[in-house]
Amino acid sequence: MISSALVFIMIPSLSLIYSGLGNRSFALTLFRLPLITAAFVGLQWALWGYLVTFTDSMLPSNWWGGENRAGGLRDVAGRPVVVGDGPDESAVIPELVFALYEGMFAAFTAAVVCGGTMHRTRPRRFIIFISLWSLLVYDPVARWTWSSKGWLRELGSLDFAGGTPVHIVSGTTVAAFAVFCSIESRGNLLDFLIDASHKIWRRVQHLAYGVWSILRIVILLFTCGHLRVPEGEDAPNEELSEQGVESFPYNINFVVLGTAFLWFGWAGFNGGSALGGNLRAVSAWTATHVSACAGGVTGMLWIWLMKGVPETDVELEGGDPRDEAARNRAMARQAFDRISVFFFCDGAIAGLVAITPAAGYVPVWSAPVFGVVGALCVNFLKKEAEIFLRHDPLQIFAVHAGGGVVGMVLTALFVDSTTIGLDGHSTIPHPEYSTAQRVGYQLADVSAGMGYTFFMTLGILYLMKLVAFMFGKSSWSQTGVYSDSNRLEDNFQAVVQQQWRGDLDPEGRPFGRLVAPSLPPAPSRPLRDDDIHLEHLKNLPSPPRSATSGAQVPPWGMMPELPGSQGMPPWPSLPSQGLQPRT
Repeated sequence: MISSALVFIMIPSLSLIYSGLGNRSFALTLFRLPLITAAFVGLQWALWGYLVTFTDSMLPSNWWGGENRAGGLRDVAGRPVVVGDGPDESAVIPELVFALYEGMFAAFTAAVVCGGTMHRTRPRRFIIFISLWSLLVYDPVARWTWSSKGWLRELGSLDFAGGTPVHIVSGTTVAAFAVFCSIESRGNLLDFLIDASHKIWRRVQHLAYGVWSILRIVILLFTCGHLRVPEGEDAPNEELSEQGVESFPYNINFVVLGTAFLWFGWAGFNGGSALGGNLRAVSAWTATHVSACAGGVTGMLWIWLMKGVPETDVELEGGDPRDEAARNRAMARQAFDRISVFFFCDGAIAGLVAITPAAGYVPVWSAPVFGVVGALCVNFLKKEAEIFLRHDPLQIFAVHAGGGVVGMVLTALFVDSTTIGLDGHSTIPHPEYSTAQRVGYQLADVSAGMGYTFFMTLGILYLMKLVAFMFGKSSWSQTGVYSDSNRLEDNFQAVVQQQWRGDLDPEGRPFGRLVAPSLPPAPSRPLRDDDIHLEHLKNLPSPPRSATSGAQVPPWGMMPELPGSQGMPPWPSLPSQGLQPRT
């Protein structure tokens, strides 16, 4: 019961992380959507999700459960459920507790998918999609992995807390959604395949150039520079279009707070998967915590190594606040600090994801390996995802699917029978398997989960497109179009949350100084009713240090043509006049 509550805390944690990672134009939708999704999927789980996933099948294929007693959780209160691994059936818990706990996993997995909707779809359409997806994708894959008669479990696959059903499935779903959006933006599948093949070829050329550069250095070292070796030519850099590049995270503090709550909730996610208060649960949670620590440290060291530490910050107070060099150094330092903590959070989450399938199978001493390798692999995958999955701006595929695959493979390498037996009744599945065989079965598990999820998700999306075409008035090409030119934004945008420094605007950029209206005006938009005349700003107090300090915020958001100025409320007590910045 306690672990179920801890897993539930992870859902609003995603609200903080996604709204913080996104930009202001879609932050409010990303903030509310995970909890709404969890409610819909939680209701679905109670009505038929648990029945489909964990009850005995009425069909020879054992693909779906079918015991009517579990529909609506009617007859699950006191029935015992066997827990642990191995033939020992002495350890049991009430089925209702088990159904509640597993339902939290279904809700959390669906909430992870919410991040893939940024600027691509409205909540109504996503709720329809996620309801179908939970039934047709999550429930079958969870049955394969965790049901006592699931074919992956009988095969000998090791997945303690959801490497495949939770992380690989959710990440692959977002990747399928991104591919669907890319096909829609190009108009047909052929253009998408041609563009994808060109990108793959350029990346192969870039990789070949990197390998040749290393070999060239080795040859020069061994020959003391006497052998002339051609340098080779690198492939052209892959550049993103302006529409494909998302802005810097809206609120890094949301990301930090969400990561902290997510870290806290993972105690129930991994520790609770032992399904009992025993030493195996303690080992699982300890390994999870150590892996997250190792991942966070690795992520921060990685960005320090790649970017280098900027010069020491220069205090603007006491000097000329318009000193361009000092202001640039201050802005560089502030931006570097924000990037550092962002990579720390990213690495910690990668470590949590990587240890998920292994927490109850591997000893605690191996946990740092999961955190370090998971963080490094996720950072590498994120660079590739920026090119191949432009419609996944939050890079959920790289973090969840990539970290999940790393964890599944490392589980086979570090599995330990002593750790499994810490609960007093579990034994290692298929002890006759060699390490190579276990790696093979883990890869089979990953491939089955990714392949089924990808194509089933595409099928659901095109089914929804077909229904919209049949009952709507638009042509097939105009039905449900997802493109960069048709980018969705909230009508209500979140307010600026960054700190103000000197004469910088709320997002840390210099703003134009206000001047007399007699100067030549800068190119501007037509006047609006909420514009404010310059004369009414001269006697206003200086702006507070922070836009979140609780003090009344001056209406800098009303300045025309300034970046990041939308979303600030006007002052109703001032008359409607014009305002002009210096060019």
